[in-house]
Amino acid sequence: MKHLALFLFFWGILGVTGCDRDLKEHPLPESLKKELARKADPTIHIKDVSGTISLNPELKVSLRPSARLFIFARPEGVEAGPPLAVKRHSVFQFPFEFEIGQLHTMIDGTQFEGTMNLTVRLDQDGNRKSSPGDVEGKVQVIAGQKGVQLVLNNLISASEYNIQGTVSVSVALQSKVPENGSLFIFVRAENVERGPPLAVKRIPDIRFPYEFTLGPEDIMVPGTSFEGPMVLTARIDVDGDARAGPGDIEGFIAAKPGDRNVELLLNHLTGP
Repeated sequence: MKHLALFLFFWGILGVTGCDRDLKEHPLPESLKKELARKADPTIHIKDVSGTISLNPELKVSLRPSARLFIFARPEGVEAGPPLAVKRHSVFQFPFEFEIGQLHTMIDGTQFEGTMNLTVRLDQDGNRKSSPGDVEGKVQVIAGQKGVQLVLNNLISASEYNIQGTVSVSVALQSKVPENGSLFIFVRAENVERGPPLAVKRIPDIRFPYEFTLGPEDIMVPGTSFEGPMVLTARIDVDGDARAGPGDIEGFIAAKPGDRNVELLLNHLTGP
């Protein structure tokens, strides 16, 4: 028994030595070293913004199992493009204490400083893109500010993604407009030229200029996201078939969800 104990003891030493050798042969990647060093920096949290997120009870929102909480920071005056910093939470309950700062910046070398706008989004499908049913809240802060109160109080409705505007016919083609034609308005994702459109609307009685609205309620395949950029098309169809045919009049314009005052001109006559 004594010999067995000695054998196990020396075998353990050899095993540890082997593990040490393996570790030395597989050093940490430089990217991981930099990340660990960044987290160990005692000054990393000095300019963190922290506070509490609450959900307006009047909205009566039920959380889906897929719901996630996203916090974005953008410099004052910057509305588009990647945020300065972002943080995602999969487990949360309200009120929820948060913090966001230099550690959560998206681009190396970017400084979390100055005046910025914080946006919090309760994203029901968890994909980070705003969509109907999500709830948002915004507040302006200064880097390092504490005790911030962020309230989720804006329920995103489908109508906010509607594209609205006017369809008119060019002067040169006004005499070509058929009396019994139908107007089709539809969108496809940018660079998609074939297949079913993302959303479509048919208007049997045509009077120009025609004021239109096209949005998530007009999606052809349930569950499809109404998101852009897109190509908006309008077509006066002679035979009532949505496919282009001889004598149809159509026009195109680039668009994206939420666009207003879109002016779509029908200026192209299809034909053999």
